[in-house]
Amino acid sequence: MTIRRQYSLPNCTLVLDGLSDSNSTGMIDSRPLMSSLFNAECHFVGHEQPLFGGKDFLTSLIATVSSYAQELLSGIPHPASSQPNPGLVSIVKGDRQDIHHLQATLESSPGVTDEPTQIDLSTVQLFDLLEAIDQFLADKRTLPDIMVPLKPISKSIAQPISAQALPAGLGLASLVVASLIGYALPIPEQITAPKSPNAAAVDSTKPKSTSPSPDPTSSTPSKTGTITEATQLGFLERKLQRDLNQNWQERGQIKQPADFLVNVNQDGQIVSYKAAEKTTEAQSNLTPLPKLSTKNNDPNQAIGNFNVSFSPSGSIEIKPVAKVQGNMSLGKAITESKLQTTLAEQLKTKLTESVASKKPIGDKNLNYRVGVTKTGEIADYEPTDKTASESEAKTPLPTLVKFNPQAAISQEPLAQYKVVFGSNGEILVTPR
Repeated sequence: MTIRRQYSLPNCTLVLDGLSDSNSTGMIDSRPLMSSLFNAECHFVGHEQPLFGGKDFLTSLIATVSSYAQELLSGIPHPASSQPNPGLVSIVKGDRQDIHHLQATLESSPGVTDEPTQIDLSTVQLFDLLEAIDQFLADKRTLPDIMVPLKPISKSIAQPISAQALPAGLGLASLVVASLIGYALPIPEQITAPKSPNAAAVDSTKPKSTSPSPDPTSSTPSKTGTITEATQLGFLERKLQRDLNQNWQERGQIKQPADFLVNVNQDGQIVSYKAAEKTTEAQSNLTPLPKLSTKNNDPNQAIGNFNVSFSPSGSIEIKPVAKVQGNMSLGKAITESKLQTTLAEQLKTKLTESVASKKPIGDKNLNYRVGVTKTGEIADYEPTDKTASESEAKTPLPTLVKFNPQAAISQEPLAQYKVVFGSNGEILVTPR
């Protein structure tokens, strides 16, 4: 069985695709054991091109990043000879304190290597990568044969500051965080989300996270975690629009516009909201906001801020508060023709089977854009005209969509389709 494991931090996501060993008898963790790896990808916020490769790439990445982090914090060089495939992945300090050049030699096809690909990481991104590696190494149901190949630094190499050296192995990222207490870390403008020490591994074979959710520790979301990247905000805005539309049972009862500042985390949850000066509590109670607000005020989560206006006509207008960084897009696209065709067929079958009456939904064609993951899940959609927007609840899309935070955060590639629910009852699915 093919499975995927994801280890996600606000600025970095490590994705592992492999084959499972179904033998989990007697294990506390009943997830299938990933016994072999055929693809590893490392995605960074702000960088469209991921680093990727097989098992050699992964082991080299782990060794290189762990060794570099040790050197960075201890000031003691670590012997390069202890690292496997030393030429596959490398990392060096940039000309600025908070920049690190991560370079990897990728294979475009078996046995054929391309020119090395370089990604400039901020210190925040570097430590998020280190945390993702820590999470993977702590996951005993994923490639347990891969371990940190670092060796302790010998006394002959260590200088008097050797007491500062960090031990190799799990928990290196936690020590990094501890070492940064009281240190003013400069953060580049393109980094829009803070490091979350409680980020959990995502397993496509289970619907639940392998780690518990963090407990709320503050009544105010962290201002340093404001999401401003255009594509991420677009995903969150569409999720917010869908949630509000589907849950506004009191639509039409508001007699004058009701305006709010709404805060949404990277998982698409409404964590808090605040009514505008002229909006009364009675108006607030006629919106779905009290019901949808989770009161999840974890200070480590990244937050998208939106101005939301409920109108007496029943429409909802949503606009980002902060200045948007970058160009709005739908994220990276799956372009492989064979996979596109397969996913289109699966999508049409899923939609057809979900229309219970098998009759036309309306007397006009309803047009939507639909984004599908490579596993066939509907991760994103939006109506493309007013008629489709007004009839959205009549389609199966609201019940079939599964919000995928990784599509928003790491911009997981999606196959994009135009879906038409025809006035004759036919459903058309064509690539966009």
